[in-house]
Amino acid sequence: MHTVEQTEEETKVELAGVEPSFLKGQTRRSGCDLSPVRISKKTDGSFSRTAMQQGALAKERRVSRKAQTNQWIDSIPKNLNPPWEDP
Repeated sequence: MHTVEQTEEETKVELAGVEPSFLKGQTRRSGCDLSPVRISKKTDGSFSRTAMQQGALAKERRVSRKAQTNQWIDSIPKNLNPPWEDP
């Protein structure tokens, strides 16, 4: 059986006190404290309308397909094996 040795290594991380040039004015170090993004639920959008319409369209297709299947089943002749009457 193989034995696996686990070793722990300590690493030291030093944080630079200088703000990177591509983040100028966007971090807490720049002095302005930005509030987190506020997420609001807005159901008046086009995606919301599309989602609600999709449910109605799916139901309509399902009903149409069921009606078509029932019509096809009803068109099949019934009683194909009548009893034979010998003369």
